[in-house]
Amino acid sequence: MPFVGAVAAPHSHLQLFTRPAENNDYKATVARGRKALGVLRQQVEKSGADTMLIFHDDHFVNFDFRCYPPFCLLIAKEAKGSGVIDPAEIEAITGASYKKYPRKASYGSAPAGMPQHVSDWEGSQKPYVYSVDEELSVRMLKELLAMGFDMPFTTNGTMDGELVLTQNFLNPKADKAIMLLFTNGYVPPIPHPQRCYDLGKAIRKIIDSSDRKVLILATGGMSHFPGTPLYGEVDEEFDNHVLDLLSKGETKALAAMAPEEIVSRGDGELVNWIIAAGVIGDDIKATVVEYVRLWHIGLGYAYWEPR
Repeated sequence: MPFVGAVAAPHSHLQLFTRPAENNDYKATVARGRKALGVLRQQVEKSGADTMLIFHDDHFVNFDFRCYPPFCLLIAKEAKGSGVIDPAEIEAITGASYKKYPRKASYGSAPAGMPQHVSDWEGSQKPYVYSVDEELSVRMLKELLAMGFDMPFTTNGTMDGELVLTQNFLNPKADKAIMLLFTNGYVPPIPHPQRCYDLGKAIRKIIDSSDRKVLILATGGMSHFPGTPLYGEVDEEFDNHVLDLLSKGETKALAAMAPEEIVSRGDGELVNWIIAAGVIGDDIKATVVEYVRLWHIGLGYAYWEPR
């Protein structure tokens, strides 16, 4: 069976560093999250996947308010991105290798006033380079269009630091090809959850008819409120409700939620997980590995094995 499993992993940059003022309890919580990512990495390796199909919400790197599509598929031969801290530090934590460009001495800091983890600031000399399964991406684009999904596509494969972070932990040697489906988990109105779920079901039909061993990676969240007066708040009750639904295989309940509810609970990035739920199928129970709260965000870690 071409579908070989799925993982849901947070992409928060807080998983890669702690500030000196943070106490030991907080640092231990970060360590719990890293350990959970280690469990997910084991699942990725166990799956035998050769291609990783990633659902990830763009953080204003490829899109902005002039045009912010609900979904967008990358059509390219490779995708590049920058890390959220210096690659040498990331390598020490995750084992992730990176490309060392001649005469480029530092990857460690973005220009003044530019957030390193969200901005496209290094031009073509990005330290993380991933091969894209272009053939399957093109096929997916054409078949989704034929199924009635008006799927935008882009040839710019810029990966923000959060997306790179998940690869640092889960695809550290960049030895698995990737496919990228960018989503809108930030700018209301977000895609309707039912449409996300239906898109996932359509994608499953396409990968099941391919000869690739495809693993799904859904990134994001959980609850947080960036750019709003609620920044710093975390809706732990809703986060744990979502994880409980996943553990019971009740993914249709997520598809039935109103987009306004998801946004109001700080879980807009849940659109990625709902697409993954559509791929995985009805009544398939997730294994919830961990849930932690860092200072401004809840982080959930889960995986599904194929049935």
